[in-house]
Amino acid sequence: MLVQLDKDTWEVSDTDRLEEVLANLSDRAEAQGRLVTELIVGNQPMTDRELVPQTLSKVASSYGSITAKSERMDSIVQHSEETGKKFGQQVRSQAQQVVEDFRQGKCVMQQLDQWFGQIADYLEWVQIQGSVCVPQSKESQDLSYWVNELLHARKNLDTVRITDMLEYEIIPRLPQE
Repeated sequence: MLVQLDKDTWEVSDTDRLEEVLANLSDRAEAQGRLVTELIVGNQPMTDRELVPQTLSKVASSYGSITAKSERMDSIVQHSEETGKKFGQQVRSQAQQVVEDFRQGKCVMQQLDQWFGQIADYLEWVQIQGSVCVPQSKESQDLSYWVNELLHARKNLDTVRITDMLEYEIIPRLPQE
């Protein structure tokens, strides 16, 4: 069975599971500093939502040919720079709302916990951007440190420390509009 990644084509065994073939495909793209952006399995586009155990465990040859397109990681990161900045601004705005609610005496731990998910996604984007394009700045490293400290304060339910860290350490390190 034939597998193609951009212009590179190779043969795989007809007994290989789809999971094995796609892992090999992904490894080949990664080795070239690329990320698979489009996957066609058996002449049908396949999204990440379809990559479930039932599908992945089937023999790849039962689907037919596999074709993938990829893009350089640095190109993807550069195209996402404006989106990442806007997301960082959104995370900043949400943190400001958490601070305001805490200062007004509202217990907003659930809101804070949701914000932790957002900041984790933002920090992951910053890390990817730093590993591909521009090395991480000291400010983004400090942001990671303070988010970790904030997690400790959250664990101890120290709302005063949570509020102060958000206001004076974390928010100033997030992108402004």
